[in-house]
Amino acid sequence: MENTNEKLIGKTVLNSKGNIIGRIQESIKDSDSGEIISVLITPMKEINLKNYTITEHGEIVFPFSSLSLVKDILIIEEPAQ
Repeated sequence: MENTNEKLIGKTVLNSKGNIIGRIQESIKDSDSGEIISVLITPMKEINLKNYTITEHGEIVFPFSSLSLVKDILIIEEPAQ
């Protein structure tokens, strides 16, 4: 799992429309299982943050299960709005 975590950090994240959301800064793991449950994304400056869950430090929080890997880019399935 550590290897997966290292591979995620710094990856570019796009939404399903192909727009860049930002880069993965950190992953959040379940304290019992050690599985990654969420990722923190440093958003691009142009992103409208009102549709996202944001940390007190301004990172976007996404469930790990919403990510799909395409080569070196991660695609996020955003919730319907």
